[in-house]
Order: sequence, then structure tokens, then C-alpha cells
Amino acid sequence: MKLYHVTTGKKAKLYRKTGYIKLPVRGFDSILGATVWAMKTGRTVIYEIEGSTPILLPDHHNKWGKAYWFNENISNFKCIISPLRG
Repeated sequence: MKLYHVTTGKKAKLYRKTGYIKLPVRGFDSILGATVWAMKTGRTVIYEIEGSTPILLPDHHNKWGKAYWFNENISNFKCIISPLRG
């Protein structure tokens, strides 16, 4: 399943350095849901991630998307929104 993971610039650099996002990895099922969460939390980077067997989170949802988590390290990720992208 494809999700959208919201993070900070500092953690995004760590992901690129290590090649994975350490579990548990949370994300939204829609880019709009992730964008609203990013604005709410002040995080500036959104990754598109893929993993297997997502688990629905009991909270973190908003009216634009549902939140899930993967109980696995994620190595399949792509930056789609960042102030550093050029």
C-alpha cells in the first residue's frame, strides 16, 4: 500500500543517509491528508512510501485522509514535497 509520510528536514536527511525509515512508520492514505498534517505539525517534507500490511491508527486522522502505520522499516520511499527540492 502507498502512504504519505510527513517528517522534518533533519529526519529526511537521515533517511537519505541510511536508505530507510526506521519502524514504526506512520502515513496518510492521501496527499491532502498528509499536507494538512504537515501544516498542523510544522513539518515540511512529505515522502511517498510503500510497505506491506498497513495498520489503521486509532487517531491522527483528519477529514482528508486516514492514518496508518507500518511495523517495518521502509526502504521504498520518494520525496514528493520539500522546501529543499529544486
